[in-house]
Parts: sequence; structure tokens; C-alpha cells
Amino acid sequence: MLRAWIATVAMLMCLVASISIAAQQPPRRAVQHPRLFAPEDNNLGFENAAPPSDVVLDALLGTQEAKDASDDLEILDRESERKLFATVRINLRSAKEEDYIALGDGPLSGADHHWFWIVRASQGKAEVLLFTGGLAVEILPRRTNGYHDVKESWGGNSGFGSRLYQYTGTTYKLAKERWQDAKP
Repeated sequence: MLRAWIATVAMLMCLVASISIAAQQPPRRAVQHPRLFAPEDNNLGFENAAPPSDVVLDALLGTQEAKDASDDLEILDRESERKLFATVRINLRSAKEEDYIALGDGPLSGADHHWFWIVRASQGKAEVLLFTGGLAVEILPRRTNGYHDVKESWGGNSGFGSRLYQYTGTTYKLAKERWQDAKP
């Protein structure tokens, strides 16, 4: 009887200790992916970029931009092609999905701006949902058809502007464009 009482008290103490330890742990949060990408601002958003996976690289190399640069790309091996991109995981709809923003380099970049691709990977395949060129891209809190809106910004001596892209159900399309001329 004494052993049963000691065992019961020991189990209750373990239970209380477990609850106490769990209460002291910080709550688990979903992984927060960057939302702002500005390569010219200390590589903002791309600090922890990685080369693309094979499926993401295949999707990027299948774009019109890559086809237009085919003369420059045909001399490169697979790993050299992979080094032309920096990718970062983003969250367009759900943290469970694999979405990426890719930044191009070399023949896959603009002369005075950057080239960005938004890519969705699923079940061993990837597709490009958006290509845009500019100085910065932001994943906005607002959603259209379940996916976050995307804002691209650019500027120069002649002025500055932005483009707003919204998800149509299959891809991102330009929804709004703004431009402001520089003041003389």
C-alpha cells in the first residue's frame, strides 16, 4: 500500500513538472520567411539565399528569359547554370507549400535592375508564377484568390514606380502600375 501511494505521488510530481516545463517553453511559431527583397540594400531578403533545387532550376531555365539568353547559357554546365540564381523560401499561401523567390545574375539580370521570379514547387515539379524586373519585391499581407499580392518597385533618375501583381488562380498578373516622374 505504501509503495502504491509513493508511486502515485511520484507520477503526480512528474506530471506537474512536465506541465511546468511545457508552460515555460516559448510557443512554437510558424517559420517566418522574409517578405521584402532588395538586393541593392545590403542584399536584403537574400542574406540566406541558396542555389535552386533541380526542379526549381528546371522551371527557371524553361522561362522565356532563359530562352532569350540561350546563347550565353548553352556554354554552361548544370552547376554553372545553378549559380546564376539565388533562391529564398517564401510563403505565398500556406507555410506547408514550397514557394520561392529567385534572383537572377549574369545573363539573367537587367542592366539597371534585377530580375525576380516567383516559383511554386509541388510534388517534384515547379512552375514560375511571376517574372518581374525591378529593384525590390515585397510579399504583401493582402491576398487575392488565397495568395499574397506581390509588389515590385523600381526607380532611377527619371522617376520611380511600382507594380502590383495579384494571383489569378493559375499565375500572377499585373493589377496596377504607378509611376512618378522625378522633380526637376
